[in-house]
Amino acid sequence: MRHSSSACRAQLLQVNTLPEQPWKNGGGSLREIACHPPGAGFADFDWRISLALVSGPGQFSLFPGVDRHIVLIEGKSMLLHDNEQNRTHTLLPLEPYTFAGEASMRSQPQGCVLDLNLMLRRGRAQGRLHAWHGSDKSSATLNSGFHVLYAAQGRYQLQLDGHDWRLSAGQALVAECSAPVRLRCLADTTPAALVHAAIDAPS
Repeated sequence: MRHSSSACRAQLLQVNTLPEQPWKNGGGSLREIACHPPGAGFADFDWRISLALVSGPGQFSLFPGVDRHIVLIEGKSMLLHDNEQNRTHTLLPLEPYTFAGEASMRSQPQGCVLDLNLMLRRGRAQGRLHAWHGSDKSSATLNSGFHVLYAAQGRYQLQLDGHDWRLSAGQALVAECSAPVRLRCLADTTPAALVHAAIDAPS
């Protein structure tokens, strides 16, 4: 389903039907939700949003010059260990974390986990990752740029730029906005969680 207005072009995606791709280091699989430029590879994207399945311990792929934002959307936790700095961080559900793509990072998931990744090449893209619980963000203004709203849990009714959408767990609304637009969201279930990846429009 697609919708276009004067300020926003939006499309609903069933993420689990997107093709699986191998990680850069071949250690697992991912589903790419969006990237820029379209069709860009690991070495030449400006930004990239994907879901990755992590079924066991392993090394993160290296992405020099890229800032990585990650949030756990399924599973209990994942321990991240920076081999060079010798420090750890426990990734908990719906708590975004940021690290440098050139860091030598190893993951130790508790069971099988699913995470959403936003990668931004320094000097070419800026953005951020948020997680909203239930209806704690009932309205917001989305700035011009590219946005992905992913239903991690539950169901949502969304109104974006005056157009209504229904979003169920595992679906993503992707929108490219040429001007700031209003977003309203209402959780239909409890629990419910919505992850928002935003990439700023080029200045």
